[in-house]
Amino acid sequence: MKIATIGTGFIVERFLDAVKQVEGVECYGVYSRTEEKARTLAAQFNVAATFTDMEVMLEDENYDTVYVASPNSLHYDYVKQALEKGKHVICEKPFTSTLRELEELIALSKKKGVFLFEAITTIHLPHFKVIQEKLGEIGNLKVAQSNYSQYSSRYDKLKAGETPNVFNLEFSGGALSDLNIYNLHFMIGLFGGPEEISYVPNKHENGVDTSGISVLDYDGFFATCVGSKDTTGENFVLLQGEAGYIHVKGAANTIDKVEIHTGEGVETIDLGQNENNMVAELAAFVEIFEAGDGNAALKLLDHSATVMKFLEAARKSAGILYPADEK
Repeated sequence: MKIATIGTGFIVERFLDAVKQVEGVECYGVYSRTEEKARTLAAQFNVAATFTDMEVMLEDENYDTVYVASPNSLHYDYVKQALEKGKHVICEKPFTSTLRELEELIALSKKKGVFLFEAITTIHLPHFKVIQEKLGEIGNLKVAQSNYSQYSSRYDKLKAGETPNVFNLEFSGGALSDLNIYNLHFMIGLFGGPEEISYVPNKHENGVDTSGISVLDYDGFFATCVGSKDTTGENFVLLQGEAGYIHVKGAANTIDKVEIHTGEGVETIDLGQNENNMVAELAAFVEIFEAGDGNAALKLLDHSATVMKFLEAARKSAGILYPADEK
């Protein structure tokens, strides 16, 4: 797998660090609207090519896969352009602004016969797979809780009168799409889609959610998902069953350590996951790519589409609308 990246933020740097650690993948080129940023990033990771023209980049046949890490609202357009050129695509979360956009991109990827992946760390982490295997040990689930709270430096800019992309509805921003989406991937990855979902946010005067609580109504239990960019907190996931509970240390995007509490005692699981939480997802994509495993890729897309369905429903339940909703 040879990759060209779109974007120059910290998440791209983290992705390129993962590329260095995963066999079977390399970065051929980086794209930025400004040549200086592209050259700086390329030099940092010893990447051969730089691009400032999207059309030129997508016409280049020296690579096969595009990694998209632009502002959320631009995901759809960039992914669509890449797919139309026959490129495989890895797109950062949230996949798109709406379910309709994602369904269109999935259909296009099938038509073109190329892979389309959502770069979501949670479901690929070794500790998540352990939780899936151990869930039955705590009996019938009654309560599920998750919290991912991380005070954003951009929140200070928002309070000072600026409008950073992540707090801008025009760019499909907000705490739900930026942080709480990891909690939704965790819960839906374990339990599937809920019967209903709702979202109660704290909103800035511009209408964007800076923090909030989403409630997922399952048959027999509720799951609460807290995502906050205007406070700090203890990040965790807690799954409470009639025979015990599973305590995840760390947020749903890292799952640092897992404790399983039952009448038999406490089992602590720490597999020594890679410090870069993007390594596991990239390794999974490379494995699917090399095997040409279309079924595995479609299974991941089905999961992403389910998450997007309920992410959009949660957002709209709170009256948070994006420009993409009007298309």
